[in-house]
Amino acid sequence: MTLTDAAISPTAKPSTIAELASSPETSTFALIDENTKRSVRRALLKAVATPGHQVPFVSREMPVPRGWGSGGLQISLSIVEPTDMVKVIDQGDDGAVSASNLRRLIHQTTGVEETSSAAEATLIQSRHRIPERQLRDDQLLVMQVGIPEPLAIVERRLGERLRMHAEQDYALMWVSLYEEYVRAGTTMQTCGYPVVVNGRYIMAPSPVPKWDLAKLDDAPHLTLFGAGRDRQLYAVPPHTRVEPLTFDDLEFTVEPIPGRCALCDSDSTYLVEVSDPISSGRRWICSDTDWCAQRREAGPATPVPRARAVSPVSSVPAVSEPDQGGQIQPIGGADRPSFDGPALQARELMVRYGSFTAAREISFTVNAGEALGIVGESGSGKSTVLRCLTGELQPDSGSVLLRSGEDLTDLYSLDPAQRRGLRVGQLALVHQDAARGLDLKLSAGGNVAVPLAAAGMRSFHSIRATVRNILQRVEIPEDRIDDPVSTFSGGMRQRVQIARAVASAPAILLLDEPTTGLDASVAAGVLDLIRGLIEELGLAAVVVSHDFAVVELLCRRTLVMHRGRIVESTLTDQLLEDPQHPYSQRLVAAARG
Repeated sequence: MTLTDAAISPTAKPSTIAELASSPETSTFALIDENTKRSVRRALLKAVATPGHQVPFVSREMPVPRGWGSGGLQISLSIVEPTDMVKVIDQGDDGAVSASNLRRLIHQTTGVEETSSAAEATLIQSRHRIPERQLRDDQLLVMQVGIPEPLAIVERRLGERLRMHAEQDYALMWVSLYEEYVRAGTTMQTCGYPVVVNGRYIMAPSPVPKWDLAKLDDAPHLTLFGAGRDRQLYAVPPHTRVEPLTFDDLEFTVEPIPGRCALCDSDSTYLVEVSDPISSGRRWICSDTDWCAQRREAGPATPVPRARAVSPVSSVPAVSEPDQGGQIQPIGGADRPSFDGPALQARELMVRYGSFTAAREISFTVNAGEALGIVGESGSGKSTVLRCLTGELQPDSGSVLLRSGEDLTDLYSLDPAQRRGLRVGQLALVHQDAARGLDLKLSAGGNVAVPLAAAGMRSFHSIRATVRNILQRVEIPEDRIDDPVSTFSGGMRQRVQIARAVASAPAILLLDEPTTGLDASVAAGVLDLIRGLIEELGLAAVVVSHDFAVVELLCRRTLVMHRGRIVESTLTDQLLEDPQHPYSQRLVAAARG
């Protein structure tokens, strides 16, 4: 098998994948047409160059029954050579119906020799298991994949999943893992457990048990993964780092050993339960039937070469709750950076929608620890300015400067990915509708954990302690921390959204009508909470509202917008007592009833 050489060697020999892709002698070799082979081979070369990254390929439907692993079969038939020795297993068993049928199909359409021995095979196709025997660098492993996208459990939108992979934005995967530990004290997923490849891509390693994941790490052989329905393939080249997704402070555990193999007496292999034809009962035997047979033939005193495996544990201890010493700790920790001076500047913003100008000549500065109000009736341009501040809308002219460390960075000098990265720890938005700022499927704690994971926190206990602390600060009852926010009232949702916004201790907080739709008593409590957090954290806040009571309580300065312009900028008290612009006078008079 020469795919490894063809993929990584600049001086590949004849019969490499690159040559097979254009060789007329191979046009009738194997079951699939040459165009499909060429598409698969080219995609494989891309996959080897970017380990763990999904690469699409073009293919016709395979003439095989559903469930036969057409993705793995397409890879195998595209790269198999006449001199190969092929082994196909299912659940580790060479004699399973699917394995026998696939092996027979490959043999009858190519004429290549077939074997049940992992030591003899040059190409091994599998679905649920990686052989127990250590594979060599001249062997190739092809894995059939049912669901290639690990992000499918946290994000349904294809475009958003592509963005997440491109930007390495895997916060939701860490939050999903956090939720599992909170609910069960351990990981719930047993097969197809996600892994991180080369510290870059999160990958779905086919439906293999967690037991087999260690065999992928630094393996000497090339492993290829194919998903026929999704037309995706990906690869783990030789000697590539493959690590299960797990928190730094929690041990990754695999399936416990239920006993010893009834056939070879092994107590350190993956076992499956089968019927005992003698006693009519049940017994445990090695899942890898070839390895079990070799062990029986060699005898227990003769070791058979093994791939690396994680030592299983007999039981998984429950994850303990962090000890906060009875004290509510400061949000962001004691080492949260403090600063003075401008945190946010808008300079000459102008936004046009066709011939209509939604905002023009908008300039202001917000300092650390200060809240600036923006008021005006609907259509005045408040929301347009807010969208410019978040980076959602790029103005036709002007700039938005955000504090980044000791400097101010022009938000629109950055590409969209850099823009989102700057917002992770520097800027947070509280929406008018809490459902827009929360994931209703997650618990309150899971929602607060999202910005912490996005900021790079990888300690479960640190995330848990921070989550509990912040939710206590916003007065979410402790016994509701792990409840889905879909079960919360409007006021509680808004409190959770505020907790999520300040979790990573951002420098800037943007609030869009934060109390709209809340009862008066609930709104008063939310405003008191926001005011306290602004003072405690030294936040620079921008509060967009049509309600003068909101800006009066939160903001020292207020801007009045009318038809896309700032018509008055003054102290909030002065605006309410002695408005100067006629439009401001009408607004204040209407607010006073």
